[in-house]
Order: sequence, then C-alpha cells, then structure tokens
Amino acid sequence: MPEQRESYEEVLGRLNRRLRTLHECTSTLFQAESEQALLQSICEILVAGGEGRLVWIGYCEDDAEKTIQPVAQAGHGLDYLECVQTSWGERETGQGPAGIAVRTGKACWVDDIRTDPRCSPWRVATLARGYASCMAVPLIAYDKPRGAVDLRGTLNLYSAVCNAFDESAIKHYTCLATSMAHAVTALRGRLAEDLASGVTALRTRVERKRAEEALHQAREELAHVMRVTTLGELAASIAHEINQPLAAIGADANACLHWLAADTPDLDSVREALSAIVKDGDRAAAVITRIRTLLARSPVAHGPCDLAGVIHEVLLLVGPELRRHGTVLQPSLASDLPPVMGDRVQLQQVVLNLLLNAAEAVREVPPERRRLVVRATLEQREDGPWAVVAVEDSGVGFREEEAVRLFEAFYTTKPGGLGMGLSISRSILDSHGGRLWATANSDHGATFYFQLPGMR
Repeated sequence: MPEQRESYEEVLGRLNRRLRTLHECTSTLFQAESEQALLQSICEILVAGGEGRLVWIGYCEDDAEKTIQPVAQAGHGLDYLECVQTSWGERETGQGPAGIAVRTGKACWVDDIRTDPRCSPWRVATLARGYASCMAVPLIAYDKPRGAVDLRGTLNLYSAVCNAFDESAIKHYTCLATSMAHAVTALRGRLAEDLASGVTALRTRVERKRAEEALHQAREELAHVMRVTTLGELAASIAHEINQPLAAIGADANACLHWLAADTPDLDSVREALSAIVKDGDRAAAVITRIRTLLARSPVAHGPCDLAGVIHEVLLLVGPELRRHGTVLQPSLASDLPPVMGDRVQLQQVVLNLLLNAAEAVREVPPERRRLVVRATLEQREDGPWAVVAVEDSGVGFREEEAVRLFEAFYTTKPGGLGMGLSISRSILDSHGGRLWATANSDHGATFYFQLPGMR
C-alpha cells in the first residue's frame, strides 16, 4: 500500500541518517584530541545529520543558582542559550528536561513544548525559534569495575516537530551519551598524566630558576662585599685624595678673609681664590661620588658605557695609593675605543680588582720594577669591534701550576685574601659577553687581559 510504503521509507531514511551520524560520532570519539573539540564536534554532527534543530551540551555549575552552563552548541537559534537560564536545582528553572535528567540520572523529554507545563519558563523563547519538542540525556556511563562515571552534564536536543523522540531515539542518545562520558573520562585521564608530567618538569624548571636566582643574588652580595673591602683597603688613599682639596679650600678661604680685611681689598686675588675653592670643592665631591657609586647596591642594568672613561675614573681612585708605594702608573688608552654595553659599576670593579692585584704584586719588588701599564686597544674582528684591556705588572708573577686555578673561587696566593676578586671579575665579564684571562710575562710579572664586544 502506498501509505505503508511511504511510512517504511521514512523510517528507513531516518535509520540510515542515524547510522551515518552514529558512525561519524564514533570516529570523533576515538580521534578527539581535547574535551572541548569532542563536545563541539558531536553537536555539529548531530545538527548536520538532521537529529535536531538545536543541539547543546551543558555542565553543572556549583553556583548559588545551580546553573547548567552550555559548553558546546550548534544549530539554529544559538542566542536562545544566552537569553534563558537552565538549572539543575529544585526551582522552576530546574524543572525542564535538563534539570530532571541531571537529578534523576535518566533521560527526560517533552513531546509538545506548546502544552507541557514544565516548559513554561522557556515556552515563549523556544516557540519563537521553531522548537516543538526537546529531550535531555545525562552524560553518565555505568562501568562495573569503576561504578558510575558521571560528568554532571547533559546532551540536549531540540526538534522542529512534536513527538520527535520515541523509545528508539531515547535508547540511541542514551548510548551516545554513555560513549561520550567514557571518551571524556579517557581524555581527562590523559590530560592528567600530561599535566602531572608537565608539573614535574615545571617544578624542576622553577626550582632550577630559583637556584640560579639565589646564586646570582649571592654573587651580587659577594661582589658588593668585595667592593666595600677594597675601598676599606684604599681608605688611606681616599682620605689623602679628599684631604688635599679640603686643605686647599681652607687655605684659600683664609687668604680671602685676609685680603678682605685690608683697607683696600684685593678683589682680583679674592676672585681667584674663590674660583680655586669652587674647583677644589668639585674635586672633593667627585671623589665622594665615585666612592658612593662603588658602594651602591643597585640593580644591574646594562647600558652604553665609555670604557675609557670607566678606566680613567678607577685610575683617579687608585693613583694616590700607587704613588704612596712608589709605583709608576703608565696608562695607554686608545682614542678610538668603541662604547660597550654593560654596567658601569661592575666594569669599574673589574678594573679596580686587576689594578689592586697588580699593585700588590709589585709592592715588594725593587723600586725600578714597580711599574704598572694599563693598555686599552681596539680590535676589528669579523663579528665587529672589540675593546681589549690589559693590566701588566713586573711583580712576582705566578707559577705554571697556579695558572689553571687563578680564577677559582676562594683560591688565593695572598695572606688574608678572600680569593674572590678574580672569580667575581670573570663572572662579571661572562655576564657582559666578554672574557678574562692571564698570561705570565717572559721576564717578570704577569698580564691580565679582558675583552668586551663593542657597540656598532
């Protein structure tokens, strides 16, 4: 009969569509790389296969309203999910299929949204978007070894026709929801393993970073101690350098008072003396500024540095000390030295350490050998300009077996020395992209070199 044949063909067509949809969903369950991608793909496959006008998946929130929050959706009228509230609680918004499915753990459906009282909170919005019936299936899988696997969520379908969800449809979507629960659980387990592995690696990196930061801070603290210690050793020289301009200021001031007390003050001499006072005051202030800079415990910030200026400032600081011990200083600084990128105070500390070591090396040698040479030259290389600084002395030098240990921490040949000066200097130059090394001179003493990349 034509009517019966038409009914059979309609049922057969629906079963074929459902079979294709099931095949696509199964492939997605096995191939999904993430939970979100899996849920979204299921929604899109069901809509494309004609299973519903709107399909969405929601998870339960533990907020005050006990909201069922949509996490994936596809189909017609997606704005519906933004203008209605669905709950899994006992209030009116929790009496629809989704809320009942969550609370009972069983599928729940509405054959006719126009007449079913459970749909009253959403009736206007659903009918406006052409929905006539709907159903919700809990995302639960029952597994004998592990018991129930409950994602605390629902798969929700809305159809454009009434009575769209018969017994076979309910069984079909219940099986699909079970498969989804297993797949999501597997994905979460894999994620947990990856996360555990990632957390372990992250912890290792964090601990390593903390250790590196602690070591870096310890080096900075020790470098500061070394600067303070060095300036303590130079105290007599510093006092002498400051006392000289202060004594000159006192003498010039007394002369001014004497000239001003005369019946006819010699104003030209007064002006000259006042100019000398200003000059000597600036000189004393410059010494104090250099000392304060070296004592500063400021964060390391690299910037363009005039290396010749750095060396010159250190020479001014150690000059009086060298003269006090009868040591001759011979600087030779090239005028074409390129600027270098670095921290001025740290570079001053390197030069200061090398000069004081050299000064001590010549302190006990005959007077004619008490000579230090400081050279700074430019070297053009394939990778650009480099500044090379050498501090040469004619002192006691070092033995071959000592050469390999010169830059080790706590190794020293000086009585009472900390053995950290050269180690700190090398670490400073390493952090500046440079290098520090030493060679024994052919006759007497040693030469310490350091190099830094110049700015182009």
